[in-house]
Amino acid sequence: NVLNLRHLAHLLGTDRPFYGLQARGLYGDQAPHDTFEDMARDYIKELRTIQPHGPYLLGGFSGGGITAYEMAQQLLAEGEETALLVMLDSNLPGGPVMTRADKLRVHAQRLRRKGPRYLYDAVENHLRWRREQAAARAGQGDAGQKPYELQNAAIEAAFRTAFARYRPKPYPGKIELFRPRLDKAYDLGNGRVLDHNLQFVFHDNGWGQHVPAIDVHEVPGTHDSMVLEPNVRVMAARLRACIVAAENGIATSGDAEGGRVPAAAAATASRVREEAAVS
Repeated sequence: NVLNLRHLAHLLGTDRPFYGLQARGLYGDQAPHDTFEDMARDYIKELRTIQPHGPYLLGGFSGGGITAYEMAQQLLAEGEETALLVMLDSNLPGGPVMTRADKLRVHAQRLRRKGPRYLYDAVENHLRWRREQAAARAGQGDAGQKPYELQNAAIEAAFRTAFARYRPKPYPGKIELFRPRLDKAYDLGNGRVLDHNLQFVFHDNGWGQHVPAIDVHEVPGTHDSMVLEPNVRVMAARLRACIVAAENGIATSGDAEGGRVPAAAAATASRVREEAAVS
């Protein structure tokens, strides 16, 4: 839900527009996107109703960051520039998978931490999972929901499908990655680490294999709470600084090419820089 970013939008200030794109199918009877390529294509159409040409400042939270990445790729193919690409704790699709030996290591570490109680909890969790799967197959998930109700399960299922399908291509630009402190729950050896959700942990969330330049900003909170008060205030201050740097780069490029930068834009950049320094 794009309203998860409402706090961030307010904290970035009122001196520039901030547009949010809602996932298709969250409410109403439209089918959700099930590929990031289609998401990006439709979002670019929406983007161009406000700003027909770049440079663009793009960003997204979690799966939205992957969509922003694909938007930047499609815009680049069309000769457009993305001056700022921001990811808020977006993970790279198509990463490594756990082997059977890895799973045994996880079970062994859990058993050492929890003792015999872990075996009981493991059985209970497995039975709960089987009940949930049976309910989903029986169509009990969002069955009976009205068109005006949030279709959360449908959105999540479509996202998981898109995530499994997407294979990122190399991007020649730069990413500003904001993420919480790394959750290092299980050590598999040889530098391989898993978090509590059994996802592999990387300093750059895995994007370094496709992108030559990534600035990683570690911010307070968890994946969910990093965009909520009060943690979001730290992110907002750092993001404002990134925006100012991108705008200054656009202004410098415009001057070099004989372009004209409105005085209001220069004043905005100066004011935001002061706010970021105070924060």
